[in-house]
Amino acid sequence: MYNQFCPIAKATEILGERWTILILRELLMGGRRFNTLQRGLGDISPAILTKRLKALEDWGMVIRRKIPGQRGYEYYPTDACEALLPVLISLGEWGIVWAQHTIL
Repeated sequence: MYNQFCPIAKATEILGERWTILILRELLMGGRRFNTLQRGLGDISPAILTKRLKALEDWGMVIRRKIPGQRGYEYYPTDACEALLPVLISLGEWGIVWAQHTIL
């Protein structure tokens, strides 16, 4: 925790963990089931995905619902998560212009 009153610091407490932004991208693009999210994320481990989904649920960004008649859950973005869509689109636009020559 940053222990700051700055709204950017507060947002970073929720969004700053590795993989979190990409998990939100997958949820906002319609991914609902664990396996679908994991496929869309590539190299994420199941343990990390589970941990991040739980944290997002605790922060009120994701709602987890039992799948009727089946084992497992589906994950749904909350209004707070949906409000991030224009931010993620802007982040992607920034990445196209400014991060295209980044060396991995």
